[in-house]
Amino acid sequence: MKITKFGSATVAIKTSDVNILCDPWLTDGIYYGSWCNYPPINLDDCDFNDINYVYISHVHPDHFDPKTMDLLSKEIPVLIHKYHQKFLKANIERLGFKVIELDNAVPFQLSKTTKLSIYAADNCDPSICGKMFGCIGPEVKGSMQLDSLCVIDDGTSILVNTNDCPYGISKNTLQVVKKRYPKIDFALVGYTSASLYPHCMMDFNQTDMDAGIERAKWSGLSTAIQTLEVLQPDTYMPFAGTYIIGGREHQKNRNLPIPEIQDAVLKIQNSLSESGISMMPVLLNFNETYDVELGIQSAPYTPIDVAARARYIADIAQHFSYDFDDEPFPDDDELLEMFRVATDRLKVKQKELNFFENINLLFDLPSGNFALINLENGNLKKAVTHTDLPNWHRFKLDPRLLSRALKGPKFANWNNIEIGGLLDFSRKPDVYRMDVHVLINALHI
Repeated sequence: MKITKFGSATVAIKTSDVNILCDPWLTDGIYYGSWCNYPPINLDDCDFNDINYVYISHVHPDHFDPKTMDLLSKEIPVLIHKYHQKFLKANIERLGFKVIELDNAVPFQLSKTTKLSIYAADNCDPSICGKMFGCIGPEVKGSMQLDSLCVIDDGTSILVNTNDCPYGISKNTLQVVKKRYPKIDFALVGYTSASLYPHCMMDFNQTDMDAGIERAKWSGLSTAIQTLEVLQPDTYMPFAGTYIIGGREHQKNRNLPIPEIQDAVLKIQNSLSESGISMMPVLLNFNETYDVELGIQSAPYTPIDVAARARYIADIAQHFSYDFDDEPFPDDDELLEMFRVATDRLKVKQKELNFFENINLLFDLPSGNFALINLENGNLKKAVTHTDLPNWHRFKLDPRLLSRALKGPKFANWNNIEIGGLLDFSRKPDVYRMDVHVLINALHI
């Protein structure tokens, strides 16, 4: 078994008789133009002619990028989890690919020697996600989680690809995998947490920002460490969630909570050592390969040149455009009318979740005023100020992107806007409310 590294979470896993491409994202400008690769990727250097299957873990564009999918033959089947919702399946089929949905944890024979199994992050127990996110209604059957992990068994080696699965949700699933596969040869593990925190926090001074960076870094590293403590593979490679922000929001790169990967490995190794656990890390540059059976990689890892990356952002990446740049600017009245319709949908979701609390959602309008929605009484109004409010979450984004989000997820998704860093955010009190960030996804026409 050989692993070749391409992009953030994009790897090819080759066995003796099959080659699987995982989570293809190689182009710049996902998340409406925000996320870009560094080092930049020359697509001419990516040869996918020998790919037999594509595995896509979930719908986020750094794992499923339509532009990267265009580099592949439409004859290649795409493997995904059989989710409760079918938007990932529909989006892949819209590109012209055949989708094979796999039942949770049931091995699928890829070739004579190689099997692949997909596990929902919550192992198809929606109560796990519901307790953590507060977003699951009683009608759900099966997994509502976005994330999945996969196990590849070629008869000689076992590889587990955990992608973005957060440990708080995937703990039980990882234990199931470990019980089924006591000896795991190689694990791919995420080590970052993609969110708007802290680089989008508009009220933070640099001291607050630095503390937030360390907090967010440790959140991602903790998931990697806890995942490895359960799986205890012989060898592992941290990956995924590595990017730079291009375009007008490029200044947020200085506060992105992404540790340099070699620094992340040091912290992971130190933590594992303190727990008496020994395993070997592997780091790969673009288009380099690690042979699991031989324990050999094609070239030593060369760390990112931090100064060169900063020059690239300043000279090139900051000039990248966003998907909505050519769209007209809406005025207050247009946005407020969309808010009026969207608030009705939000109320339906609130009732479903029984979420009624004196929290004010604030959205900056072009005039400098705010659209204010109170989550206790459901009222929408235009507000001049928010300083006298005791409890609020403020979302400030380009009015054109705000218009897209209010039109619906076909145009822009609130979660993707946050991950893309395409907004400024503040809250009072400064306490993370996951349920608020989940609920806001229902705010659209």
